[in-house]
Amino acid sequence: MALTYSRPAVTSGKPVHAAGAVLWRQGPAGLEVALIHRPRYDDWSLPKGKVDHGEHTVLTAVREVFEETGRRVVLGRRLPSISYRVLGGTKRVRYWAGRALPESDEDAAFQPNHEVDQIDWLRPQAALDRLTRPLDATVLASFMRARVDTVPIVLLRHGTAEKRGPEYPDDQIRPLAAVGHWQSEILSSVLPCFGALQVITSPAVRCVDTVRPFARKQQTIINTEATLSEEAHAADHEAAASWLRALITKGEPALVCSHREVLDSMLASVLDEAAEEQAAPRSMNGRAWSKRQVDRLLGADRSGGRLKPGRGWILHVTPGAGEAEAPRLVAVDRLKP
Repeated sequence: MALTYSRPAVTSGKPVHAAGAVLWRQGPAGLEVALIHRPRYDDWSLPKGKVDHGEHTVLTAVREVFEETGRRVVLGRRLPSISYRVLGGTKRVRYWAGRALPESDEDAAFQPNHEVDQIDWLRPQAALDRLTRPLDATVLASFMRARVDTVPIVLLRHGTAEKRGPEYPDDQIRPLAAVGHWQSEILSSVLPCFGALQVITSPAVRCVDTVRPFARKQQTIINTEATLSEEAHAADHEAAASWLRALITKGEPALVCSHREVLDSMLASVLDEAAEEQAAPRSMNGRAWSKRQVDRLLGADRSGGRLKPGRGWILHVTPGAGEAEAPRLVAVDRLKP
């Protein structure tokens, strides 16, 4: 549930949706976060802004951070959403952890303006002390409770496919429907917000075509993996889960496209294994982790069936550090076009 003020929010009018990020970098003394000063309110805040009509909130977060700070960003795990009263209704802001990319000649250097006249990079505790609004402080506090230097492994179900029928005697060749192609195009714009990803997919046509627009835009190759197919999963229910655990061990960013039953099995195995090792992720969709959330996601009996076509999960894992530190699952977030 989004964090709110204790007084009731005005409900007239449509809610205003916005998105932003806790922008961070590694400074000389360690991790630093960026705060912006807004002269209109004379406050210190986190970079954020309103969602444009038809814009995906992930794209809003990346755009607003760049517009307000001049820095390009790669998003990480979700942070808590906040809601508060505005004139005529409520405003809901979704936040992510956002790693600042190194500045380049193509970046627009920050120029003070009527909306943001200062940016300051601070150590997290100092930033927490300076933030003006308590709700912003809850977002930063959540950011500080777990690792943010993570890499994403995206588990994506293929887009909506044509219905099974005699025209597709081999289900492997069943293609995407029109809405599936639309989903794949949207995802090709959203996924780059999480950084460069190797692309690995089931050989099924509907899976390959789901990741093709992203691979084309990123100029990367598509790797097919038979273990991710429905046929391989039917023959060995543990194979895909073992494959995913090996991928997590590498601690490398990846986009993995497969089928609902395969993905359900993979995620259930990883989460149950983490729970047994008392290493459960810290958050899911920006909220504190709980077994109840997992049961709602995959079913108490792990029967699954909740993941719709074109949607997925993002596993945020710590990067591999050799034998000294094995990669660890930090958070799980939903992804939808």
